[in-house]
Amino acid sequence: MKSNQTELLEIFRSWVFEPEVVVLDTETTGLDEHAEVIEVSVMDMTGNVLFDQLIRPLHSVPEDAIEIHGITNETLRDKPIFPELYHALMEVIKGKSVVAYNASYDHRLLKQTCDAYGLPMIEVDWQCAMMAYAEFRGELDTKRGGYRRQSLIKAANQMGIEITGSHRSVADCFTTVEVIRAVFAKLTVSDLMTADQLRSTV
Repeated sequence: MKSNQTELLEIFRSWVFEPEVVVLDTETTGLDEHAEVIEVSVMDMTGNVLFDQLIRPLHSVPEDAIEIHGITNETLRDKPIFPELYHALMEVIKGKSVVAYNASYDHRLLKQTCDAYGLPMIEVDWQCAMMAYAEFRGELDTKRGGYRRQSLIKAANQMGIEITGSHRSVADCFTTVEVIRAVFAKLTVSDLMTADQLRSTV
């Protein structure tokens, strides 16, 4: 097994087996610097849901965002605002390794939402499943350099995973868990095959 594959195997192994690892996903009002989190879910690597909550934002959800995730302003009208959920979310993720598919996005939107209410960002060890999967997939990105990033849906399709839902946070958490476990299984098989090949030459 190549050295980078060995490193990847250790990353995915830690995500699968370390008890302090959780998967997080958010749905939001948009992509810009004013966007807010309107749904957040956290799941452990066995698929156990640790946190799953809709959140009423400060500003209305625009139609283009609703078309993606289907979360309407009417749905959110009676939901709690972020400060009412902040400490419960903190209890679930604080001090953990938080794996997200596109971690930089989820980190930014969670921080923007904290900032909007004057709350400190919850300190966690953010790790990105999308970047690790891109390296595993190994397709070179000639425009940006490095490896081509794959969407979560595309990654699931590439790994032969049936998608039961998308663009809702708990469904995307589950898909992320399944992608991680599928990649780990493939890397483990590759590692065992390499070990067998080495033994056969002795």
